[in-house]
Amino acid sequence: MPDLGGFNQILFFLLVITPIVFIHELGHYWAARRSGVVVEVFSIGFGPELYAWVDKHGTRWRIAVLPLGGYVKMRGDQNAASIASASARRIEGSFAGAGVFQRIGIVAAGPIANFLLGILLFAGIYMGAGKAFIPPVIGEVMEEGAAIEAGLKEGDKILAIDGINIDDFNDMRVIIFENPNRELLFEIDRRGDNFSLAVTLKSAYSEEYDLSYGVLGVRSSAAGDFRKLGVAEALYTASIDTFNLCAAMLRGIGRLVTGQASSGEIGGPVRIAELSADAAQQGLAAFIIFTALISINLGLINLFPIPALDGGHLVFFLIEAVIGKPLPDGVQDKLNRVGVALLLSLMVVVISLDIVRKFTN
Repeated sequence: MPDLGGFNQILFFLLVITPIVFIHELGHYWAARRSGVVVEVFSIGFGPELYAWVDKHGTRWRIAVLPLGGYVKMRGDQNAASIASASARRIEGSFAGAGVFQRIGIVAAGPIANFLLGILLFAGIYMGAGKAFIPPVIGEVMEEGAAIEAGLKEGDKILAIDGINIDDFNDMRVIIFENPNRELLFEIDRRGDNFSLAVTLKSAYSEEYDLSYGVLGVRSSAAGDFRKLGVAEALYTASIDTFNLCAAMLRGIGRLVTGQASSGEIGGPVRIAELSADAAQQGLAAFIIFTALISINLGLINLFPIPALDGGHLVFFLIEAVIGKPLPDGVQDKLNRVGVALLLSLMVVVISLDIVRKFTN
C-alpha cells in the first residue's frame, strides 16, 4: 500500500476521533436523559454548524466545522463547558438542579462509555480474528543482550517484573519496552526453583517514532496458542487487557511527570493522525485496535482531577456529597478557568512538539 499523505492522515484521524467523541458524549447524553436532565445541544465538533436537526425531545443534534471534540449542553448551562448559570439550580430539568449523585453519574458516563467502547472493540477482534496467548517462558537467550548478562536462561518462566504479575509473553514485552536502560527485578521460576534476579535492560532507538525503548534480548519459547474466543471469554479478556492498558498509560504519565519519558512518548492530534494512517495501512484489525486504544486513553485522561475535565467535575461533586453543599460558584469558576488555561497550554506544547517532530523527521 502506498504511503499515505496529509489528506489521508486527516481522514483516518477523523475516522478514529469522531466515533470516539460521539460515544463519549452519548454516555453523558444517555445518563442525563435517564436522570431527567434536558439535553439542549449534542454537538460533534466546535464552531459554525455544518448540519443540524432537532429530535422529538428538543435536543439539537449538530455537526460543526471543527471536528476536534464535541460536547453536550444541558438545560441551565451557560456554555459548552457546562458552566451553570446563576439561576440554574432552580430550573426544572437542569443539570445543576439534579441530585449530586445523578450529576456524578452523568459526568462519569462519558469516560465509562469510552472504556466500554474499547472493551467491545477488543472483544470483537478476539471473536472475529482471534487472539494469541504466549506463555511467559524464555525460549532463546540472545548473545550480548541484557538477559544473558543478568543470567537468564532458556526455559525460565517469568512470574513478575517489579511486582507486576506476568501472565503472557506480551505482558513482559510491554514492561520491557517502557524501561530502557533501567534495572528491573524479575521473579523467575526455573524448573520449580523460584528466585529474584535484577536485570538492567539495554536501550534501542526508533527514528520513526522518535523514542528509546527497552530491550531484553530473548525470544519466546513457542508461537503460543492463537484462537478465536467466545463471547464471554472475549469480553473478560478484553476487560483484563483494558485494565492492563490503563495501568501502562498511568506508568507512562508517571514517566512524563518525573521527566523520564522520551519526547516520542508525547503526542497530540498530529501524532494521532500519523499513527491512525499507519494502523490503517496494517489492515482493518489494526485500525480497530488503534481506535480502541485511543478510546481508552481518552476515557482515562478525562478522569484526571483537572478542573474543566470530567474528573475535575467529579471532584467538585464528591466534595459536595461529603460536606453537604456545593463549593461556592466563584471558587468553581476560578478553578475551571485555571483548568482551561492549563489544558490549552498543554495542547499548545503537545501540538508544537508534534509539528517539530514531523518536520525534523
